[in-house]
Amino acid sequence: MNAGDFISRLPDAVLGTIISLLPTKDGGRTQILSRRWRHLWRSAPLNLEVIIGPPGPCPGHHHPSAIHHSTVSKIISQHLGPARRFCLKHLIDGNLPEMESWLDSRAIVNLQELDITNYAGYKTGYTLPQSVFRSASTLLVAKIMGCNFPDAITRSMNFYLLNQLSLDCVSVSGDVFHGLLSGCHALESLAMLEVHATGCLRVSSPTLRSIGFRKGSRKRAELVLEDTPRLERLLLPYCDRNNFVTIRVIWVPKLQIFGPFSTGACELWVFQVAATDIIQHSYMEIIVFDVLLFSSGNEPRQLDKLDMHCEGLGPRVF
Repeated sequence: MNAGDFISRLPDAVLGTIISLLPTKDGGRTQILSRRWRHLWRSAPLNLEVIIGPPGPCPGHHHPSAIHHSTVSKIISQHLGPARRFCLKHLIDGNLPEMESWLDSRAIVNLQELDITNYAGYKTGYTLPQSVFRSASTLLVAKIMGCNFPDAITRSMNFYLLNQLSLDCVSVSGDVFHGLLSGCHALESLAMLEVHATGCLRVSSPTLRSIGFRKGSRKRAELVLEDTPRLERLLLPYCDRNNFVTIRVIWVPKLQIFGPFSTGACELWVFQVAATDIIQHSYMEIIVFDVLLFSSGNEPRQLDKLDMHCEGLGPRVF
């Protein structure tokens, strides 16, 4: 360690944190910097980004920081430290039996971030193994793309710390979706992009502040916000008249931003249940926008921002 190498003078714990924030390949390369760094990567919190596909470059998918799946077993068998992040990019059709053994290993436990992407899409029938949820109690961020959720998810599963959840192009039953959210006790951000569900998607959460929802297929979809007392943003990007979406908003007392959506994009019902559980509402019809707003009392509840895109008029913010 030369006199000008101030970074190497930092404590091992600090250096380990720095290494854990680097891409997997770069973290491993720190071992060649000096003898001081040689042992750090194996004991630092593991940031493991894996690509599953044929060796060499994959057209259309550029992940220079990811390691090939053939080296994963060796890494996790030699790693002595905790795990921070596991990111899997699946570029080929078919299941991957090795993934379940990876997630069952001692090295991939108590994850903070989980990112699983199946580029082949949910139609390939790729179902998440139960071991994916082994770190449920410690996860902070989770992103699942192109997968099917198993129907046998344990109802008692608890995501005590999960703050951000993103579901993109996934298939899930309405009951499993509702059970999944019921186990999230700190969730503030939920993104649902192309979620294919049997039954409606019911959302009840005392902690959610932001929901993003997009449905691009021609199959009918229904989103019901039953009890979301802290929800401030309901974002509907890229909605158009072919979406066939019904959105029912029942209890959102703090909603501030709603939209954008286009005329004809969806059947939209917004109403608030009175304390006696009897729906007492008046309504206002905005003919030019083809939208109905309902609220308890004599006047519709005022939103801070209602963003709408109308044919021939362009975007309008109210």
